Amino acid sequence: MEKIEKVVKENIKPGYEYEIFLTEVKKNKIEVQDEKLENLSASEEVGVGIRVLKDKKLGFAYTTNLGEGDIKECLKRATEICELQPPDEGFCFLERPQPAGAESIFDREGVSRPIEEKIEIPISLEKSAKRLDGRIKGVRKSSLSERVFEVHLKNSYGLDLGYSGSSYVTMISALAKEGSDASISWEYRGARRLADIDVEDIARDVVFKATSLLNPSSFDTKSLPVILFRESAAMLLEAFSPMFLGDSLIKGKTLLKGKEGDSVGSKLLTVVDDGTLQGGFSTYPYDAEGVPTGRKEVISEGVFKGFLHSLYTATKLGLKPTGNSSRGDFRTQPTSGITNLYLEKGDKSLEDMLSLGEVFLVIDLMGLHTVDPISGEFSLGASGVLYRGGKPYKTLRGVTIAGNILKLWDDIEAVGEDLKFFANVGSPSVLVHNLTVGGA
Repeated sequence: MEKIEKVVKENIKPGYEYEIFLTEVKKNKIEVQDEKLENLSASEEVGVGIRVLKDKKLGFAYTTNLGEGDIKECLKRATEICELQPPDEGFCFLERPQPAGAESIFDREGVSRPIEEKIEIPISLEKSAKRLDGRIKGVRKSSLSERVFEVHLKNSYGLDLGYSGSSYVTMISALAKEGSDASISWEYRGARRLADIDVEDIARDVVFKATSLLNPSSFDTKSLPVILFRESAAMLLEAFSPMFLGDSLIKGKTLLKGKEGDSVGSKLLTVVDDGTLQGGFSTYPYDAEGVPTGRKEVISEGVFKGFLHSLYTATKLGLKPTGNSSRGDFRTQPTSGITNLYLEKGDKSLEDMLSLGEVFLVIDLMGLHTVDPISGEFSLGASGVLYRGGKPYKTLRGVTIAGNILKLWDDIEAVGEDLKFFANVGSPSVLVHNLTVGGA
């Protein structure tokens, strides 16, 4: 990094500020099928993104070649782009470095474990799923992905930070069969430490989902209480998460614009974004522009508290950044994004919530990319189980659930105690008083 900065300092035009964002990433992916290794892949990438700033104009370029000539050319391209851009009051670099919000997790023990031991994890996951229920007749794929990374960020105002980290994602797709019917479900988890991957827990959930959806029945459209099983609730929260972002506010693409301080849901609803969460999948000391991460209650007991801001969106709106600047990698510029986003758990067990007269437990949701964060409207494919008096009596596949997210939040009657994270988004199961379920 020092050599790169030296080249930038020596070649940048007078009056320009600079920011250098360097990442080094190593990835390993293990895929197994029929309890045997099917694919093993490894990749490594290093790259740098350079931003330059003058008179509220910003230019950006990146390169994967880190030689002196390559850095000079990258800086030149960023400068040329800067000169062609219109000024924007939001463009700025962090001028006052601040203490880190959290520590990044680097699992030295997990990273150093032999590849043979890592291969056994997805194999063990497949074996566990088959052992738990005889109706699991096969596993389409079981996988483990490992990511090891280093991040370095410097700018001309004296910002100089860096951290390393690791993360793991485990996924399984299981096939259940009973009689002439078959059902496929998948499950995944993310962890920053290899030892935190709970194979048995993942297997239990995928088996529950796959076997619960066997032998579906027909269903006539009606409105009734609905429980979003924790994964479905988390995925719906993630789908609507753009409405919380500063970029969406600036672009007018969120229905929460102007609703700070207003009630937007039940008092049982508290949504938190926490970049300092202990063991969180997206817990880092700083965001992508060097602002310390932190804990923010986006919705507190039903009241919308405010948006998640990058340095740009906060400056543009005259606010303080919240540590929510995000970059996919060195090829992209910072935007506002979530860290560890979750719905706070309540005090109800799933069994208690299922013990109503009739309730539909939504296990899978489809078409989440179609939700509209501007209007709040959604119409999604759903699969799950109808319960009466706490006992399952009818399986439903291919039905729809439709409504508006604000109405759904307002109709929350109970929040479960079963909070679980799916990578960086988490939720417990949630009971909604009334939702339209379209027949199949």
